[in-house]
Amino acid sequence: MSLATSEVSKGVVAKGTIHGRSGMQCGWIFITWYPYCRRSDALGAKLNARSYLIHYLRFKDPRVAPIKYLLQAVKTAQVLLKHCPKGVLVATPPVVAPLVVWLGSVLLRYQFVVDAHSGAFQHSRWSWALPLQRFLSKRASLTLVTNEHMATQVRAWGARVHLVQDLALELDTQGPAVTQERFHVVFICTYSGDEPIESVKEAARCLPEIDFSFTGDPSYAAPGFKQGLSSNVHLKGFMRDEDYLSLLRGADAVLVLTRENHTMQRGGYEAMALEKPLVTSRWPLLQEVFSKGTEHVDNSPQEIVAAIQRIRRDPSEYRVKMAQLRKERAAVSELQLSVLRAVTQSTVLEDTGA
Repeated sequence: MSLATSEVSKGVVAKGTIHGRSGMQCGWIFITWYPYCRRSDALGAKLNARSYLIHYLRFKDPRVAPIKYLLQAVKTAQVLLKHCPKGVLVATPPVVAPLVVWLGSVLLRYQFVVDAHSGAFQHSRWSWALPLQRFLSKRASLTLVTNEHMATQVRAWGARVHLVQDLALELDTQGPAVTQERFHVVFICTYSGDEPIESVKEAARCLPEIDFSFTGDPSYAAPGFKQGLSSNVHLKGFMRDEDYLSLLRGADAVLVLTRENHTMQRGGYEAMALEKPLVTSRWPLLQEVFSKGTEHVDNSPQEIVAAIQRIRRDPSEYRVKMAQLRKERAAVSELQLSVLRAVTQSTVLEDTGA
């Protein structure tokens, strides 16, 4: 098993690799136990923290988790010993990653900040780890969450918390684009259990005159997923960053859905950054953040179809509104990041009241 190092800007890492952003002077690093995480890369860049994506073996496969976590723990320890950082940001889940980082902080005496994704609180497979998450959050300098619901829970633990819903992305809207002759919808998905995949399949079947591109590795889909796929559905598989962005730039609309409340959608921010019309789920958090240029649906095939048809009638209006929203959310993102910059500059921390 080889280990490769590459620049973040060159694309998404493959399984069994680690990649970091070079040239950083801050003394902070960002550890993420995922084969890809655009949030970690973007947040690390904003905070001048070198980003490491550490991952071995198959993603989301509990059968190999013990071996995988052991390998990732060893590699994390190597990274920590190599850098002896002033501070570490670490993403969770899996909760084992911040556990290793906390143990390292006891020995190397650095600060650490936990970036808690929604799955750490909401996914059933991580419910057993909430007591451990509480233990680690109380020892961290700060816990980052994506919404007020989770902030309230962390605050109830007696831990410091700050809201970073997501980061305003700086993507080139005029870069290379993969265009289609027909109206083209890109469904950003990872085939996770919270994504209404079957509803999108049915919506595509009801709209044969529209092309649908599904991102993500379909090998993680439920058994029988490919059965009944209509001919206008194109499975793109896992893509390099530049190819993924080219696909999004050429889209007429972007579709990002979840069955779970209190879940932020990174794909929605990507659509916003590229000023693309968006269809996402009708949850209060997503309605608050994606308040313009967006259709919100109940995840049923009927509402997905109707939303796409509304966008198709006048996509330019949605693009104009999304461009406005992009500017508004950039200001919000900058305000939220100011607290984190204080952390990386060793400012005395207080609960931000997020």
